[in-house]
Amino acid sequence: PLNAQQQSANTLGLTRFDHMSVNVADFDNAVDWYRTKLGMEVEVSWKVSTLDGKQLAYLTLNGARVLEIVAADPNGTGLRRATTFGQHFSRTGYGHLCFATDSVDDTMTALEARGVTAFVKAETYALDGTEFERRVAFINDPEGNVIEFGEPLRKS
Repeated sequence: PLNAQQQSANTLGLTRFDHMSVNVADFDNAVDWYRTKLGMEVEVSWKVSTLDGKQLAYLTLNGARVLEIVAADPNGTGLRRATTFGQHFSRTGYGHLCFATDSVDDTMTALEARGVTAFVKAETYALDGTEFERRVAFINDPEGNVIEFGEPLRKS
C-alpha cells in the first residue's frame, strides 16, 4: 500500500526526476565540459526561434537525462563563485547538483587527471544529530555552478 506522500505524488502524475536546468554564459564550452570531464552525452540539442535562437541541450548520464544546459542572455548575471564550503551554503537559490559515487576519492582522482580540482576536497562529515556520516567533495563547473560527489550514507 502507498503512504500518504506517495498517494499525493501519484495524484499529481509525477513519475520520476527529469532534469535540472543550468544557465551558462558559454554554451559550447559548458556542453563540452560536461561531456569530457563528467562523461555525459548529448541527448538532443536545439534552438528556440521564439527566443532569438537561444541554444539548449539535454545531457544524459548512464542513459538518464540529468541536465538541461541553457545559453544565458548576453547580459545575464551569474552566481558568485564559491571557493569554500561556507561560501557555497551562504547563497540562496540554486545550490548544487550531486552525483552518487561508490568512492569519492576515486572520482576525484579521475577528475584531477582531467584537470578538474575540488574547492572542497574529499572529506567525511557527520550528519549531526544522527548516526550517519557521508563522504563528499565539491567542484565548480566552468561557469561556477557547484557539483557535489557523494558516497552512500553510512553509520558512523
